[in-house]
Amino acid sequence: MKIRNFVVSALAAAVALVSCKPQEENLGMPSIKIGESAVEFTSEGGEKQLTITATRDWMADWDADWLVVSPESGSASADAQTVTVTALSNTGMDRSADVKFTIGMASKTLKVTQAGPGGSAEALVVYSNDFDISKAQNNSGWPYLDSNYDLWDNKKGTGSESVTYAFGGKMSVRTSGKLSNDGSGFSHYAGSGMNKVFFGAATSIFKIQNITLDGAKTDYALSFGGQRYTQDDASNVFSFDEFKVYVSNDAEKWVPVAMAFPADADLDGDWNLASSKITLPSGTEKLSIAFVCTKSSAYSIDDVLLELASEAGQAIDFSKGEEIGGTTGGGGSVTPPSDIVDVTVAEFNAKPVSTTDWYRLTGTVSGPINTQYGNYDLSDDTGKVYVYGTSNWSEYSSDFAEGGTVTIVGQRGDYNGKIEVLESYIESYTPGEGGSDNPGNENEGKPASLVKATVAEFLAAAEDDTWYELTGEIISIAKEDYGNFTIKDATGEVYIYGMTNGWVGHNDKSFSKIGLKVGDTVTLGTLRGSYQGTPQGGGNPVPAYYISHVPGEGGGEVTPPAGGDDGEGAWSYTFANGDLGSSTVTLNGLSWNFVMNDADYLGFDSSNGRGLQMGKKADPASSITLSTEGIEGTVTKIVVNSAGASGTDAVISVKVGGNEFGSSQNLSTTPTDYVFEGQASGKIEIGWTVTAAAVYVKSITIYTE
Repeated sequence: MKIRNFVVSALAAAVALVSCKPQEENLGMPSIKIGESAVEFTSEGGEKQLTITATRDWMADWDADWLVVSPESGSASADAQTVTVTALSNTGMDRSADVKFTIGMASKTLKVTQAGPGGSAEALVVYSNDFDISKAQNNSGWPYLDSNYDLWDNKKGTGSESVTYAFGGKMSVRTSGKLSNDGSGFSHYAGSGMNKVFFGAATSIFKIQNITLDGAKTDYALSFGGQRYTQDDASNVFSFDEFKVYVSNDAEKWVPVAMAFPADADLDGDWNLASSKITLPSGTEKLSIAFVCTKSSAYSIDDVLLELASEAGQAIDFSKGEEIGGTTGGGGSVTPPSDIVDVTVAEFNAKPVSTTDWYRLTGTVSGPINTQYGNYDLSDDTGKVYVYGTSNWSEYSSDFAEGGTVTIVGQRGDYNGKIEVLESYIESYTPGEGGSDNPGNENEGKPASLVKATVAEFLAAAEDDTWYELTGEIISIAKEDYGNFTIKDATGEVYIYGMTNGWVGHNDKSFSKIGLKVGDTVTLGTLRGSYQGTPQGGGNPVPAYYISHVPGEGGGEVTPPAGGDDGEGAWSYTFANGDLGSSTVTLNGLSWNFVMNDADYLGFDSSNGRGLQMGKKADPASSITLSTEGIEGTVTKIVVNSAGASGTDAVISVKVGGNEFGSSQNLSTTPTDYVFEGQASGKIEIGWTVTAAAVYVKSITIYTE
């Protein structure tokens, strides 16, 4: 009885205790809400409050030592709770952080931003380039920088809009080997990867010119990703004796910059970030950067960055600047090798490829001349050889022409089976009489025979050294400078990647001189090639060559002129290098007179797509006129694509029949279609009035009715 009564009493007490405990509130499904999704602070800092409503216990998480969140956690509640976010004062750049409020599986994020006196990080960037617009492809050779801007010119920053580039010595964009974003231990900085810029010769030079600066700012930080790698050397430690960096305020005289890698950097074949801080003279408004390589096929760069710095660095004195070149010393004069062997062209061609043996050749300049890099053919009584690049080209470029006699020193090279003179410099040059007296063998390398084929037969053929003769109608033209176009016949169509005006053996950009139009039927000689598995003609380094053509029924324009079809007919021409070499020239069947006063220099700008260069900074023309009387009918519109060099003060105008046609216009530094409209007939005069620097003309289109 006593035991029974005790058990009953215990149960009763337990029930009483349970009934007295308050029951938990049912808050429903897990959820969390915050009153704000973002808060902003001034540089002074301060406090901001927001509410949080959570049906489960919550906590806050953030990773910023300049922020305090109070409370850091809370209990589940149907009622809103107040949270205070405190930001410390900011004496640096704009900054931001995320505060994450979580109840487990569910969370909400508060974005916190705070202004700083230094402004945004993006505002610090003056120039940057990761060279990653499109992935470079090795299509019978990696693409060169000067003709493939759409792959790599990914410039950004406050001073990037006015930037131009200059190159020398086989500068290419590549994806081969280890890249700066390599995740297997070959890169020691957060590189962008995809593309890299490769220095392919001991005369390679890459200039980033005319970066616009705020003249009131003086302190800057310069950095780039760098790698040295070649299978030929036991050590691949990056050396600033082989790879130098310079800056200039006029792109003519250069001051060396002391770059450095981190003290613990692994530089033997790996990527790492080189950097330096520089202090410029107050008032500097333009800056150019040059990367000069003296080691062939070993160095690559990526992720070039120039930004404002918060502290001073190496003091730059532009008054002590010196000329530079691919293989030059401080003052621009080439240091000759100690042992030079005098040879004929035939003897040179018979020598083995070497990067240590130097040869002296004397001959006549022939073939097309690349006025930017100093590429040309050199001929003597024994043969002809291609000279690829001239390190001291700037000293001779203004007078250099076909028919001149030149003595050079260089090394025996080979590019895809073609013999070349590499690393060359000019010892002496004597102008000729305007033509080559000893052109050598103009058919050197030209195929002895062609196999006639339909397009279908050509597409089915193997890729070998067989040359084919194709005939087809041009249905589109992609690039008029290089001669990239598509032809078709009754059996199919094929893309031709490059064609020259007759046999040349390399792409001299002479396609536009032929005057081909969409609708013309062309006969050409070509090898069978492919790109990413798709058959094509032409190729690099040996393009297709023109044999003959039959004009189509009216023909089509290579590129529809600006403004569309404004009349019954339109004459159009895109200029090629050397087109204005005399006072009377024929352009696409039309005779033109060319007059340039107070200047002699003519060049060609393929790097920036501005076309023929007339005059230069040191030798500007005062006035330039192109005129023709060969256009019949009433002229309704004339479109001239033209530009001026940096610092140019020039005006372009047009006359028809002796009267002003449209309104004169000031030249921009970027290629622009200048449109002149009216109703007139008679002699057409296109004129430039110049007070400084060079002007360029890329194309002319004339509409008539």
